[in-house]
Amino acid sequence: MNVQASWPGESAGERVAAVVGLVSDTHFPQRCRRLPPTLFDVLAGVDLILHAGDVGELRVLDALSQIAPVVAVHGNDDTDEAQRELPYRQVVTVARTRIFLWHSHYPDPEAERASRIGDDILPKLARTVTAARQAGAPLAVFGHWHIPLVQQVDGVTLVNPGALASGNEFTRQLTQTVALLVLLQNGERRIVHIDLADPERPFDPAVDVQAGFEATLQRFSASILTPELRALAPALQTSLTPAEFERVRHAVAKLAHRCWAGELPLLDRELVWAQLAQDEDVPEGVRVKVANSLGRTV
Repeated sequence: MNVQASWPGESAGERVAAVVGLVSDTHFPQRCRRLPPTLFDVLAGVDLILHAGDVGELRVLDALSQIAPVVAVHGNDDTDEAQRELPYRQVVTVARTRIFLWHSHYPDPEAERASRIGDDILPKLARTVTAARQAGAPLAVFGHWHIPLVQQVDGVTLVNPGALASGNEFTRQLTQTVALLVLLQNGERRIVHIDLADPERPFDPAVDVQAGFEATLQRFSASILTPELRALAPALQTSLTPAEFERVRHAVAKLAHRCWAGELPLLDRELVWAQLAQDEDVPEGVRVKVANSLGRTV
């Protein structure tokens, strides 16, 4: 894809100062075992890449650095390595434009869970707006939501590039997107999203903030659990400690990769139980709790 050719105004003689590729939520290789080849085609020719967190293993940044230098932050669902080596937030200035970059999660797990209560999108954006304004940045890039969007709020342009991988082991990312930020020499900027499945044309996320967060998320993410298993999931999660639930997540991920690859249509109760029953990384005590929730016997 020719990055600059896609921009309105190029024919009018607007001169590009810099092009920045925006990427988020690669979760590599935990939920994305192979970066889509079109990712490298879309980002070819950019001057810088910003990664808004949930990177996965740091080697994904090495791969992206074959295209251009990479600046990244860590996310809430990142590897230990990424959380250790990458900052929580970052300010980057490109072509005289200050950009605030973070994943946008709360470091405290309890605060993060509380932040997910409520369906209004604008209040959820307010914290990023405040952080960007404190940094003197007219532009904020964030991840975490797995929803591509561009939104103007209180003088700040908010950009979420979308995601390459699913938000967890129980969903699939329906649309893999990145974004391109073009900074013009006259101080203006252009932002376009690209659907990696259809990279030859700009992708308009058409996010209506009045529609609510859940309805918007469902446009870009879908459950890979059968309705029966989805109904059992809340009780299952409640019965486990956070550490125990992590064990279950890692076990289910082995099935989820088969679902994401198209080998399985959905995950049902029998599939999940069979996986947990034979997985050596799932302690017996956790199996007992899961069996009770799924109506199985150990």
